[in-house]
Amino acid sequence: MKNKMQDLRNHLFAQLESLSDPEAKVDLERVKAMTEISKVLVDSAKVEVQFINAAGGKHSTGFIESKPELPAPGKGIGREH
Repeated sequence: MKNKMQDLRNHLFAQLESLSDPEAKVDLERVKAMTEISKVLVDSAKVEVQFINAAGGKHSTGFIESKPELPAPGKGIGREH
């Protein structure tokens, strides 16, 4: 999948910055449409997190980038216990 949640965040923050430009012309209908689409994407990400939690954290759909699993406490680098 090409687009990730981070891409959405970056795009929304760029749009937010452009709205603060006093010289920029603001298209309210476009802003409303972006807001609605963003809400749907965020809601779908919430469902994905619920799925990952219900599956014991063993699955990922690729929409939300997963991080490598951290070692168990006391099992870090240089520890033998």
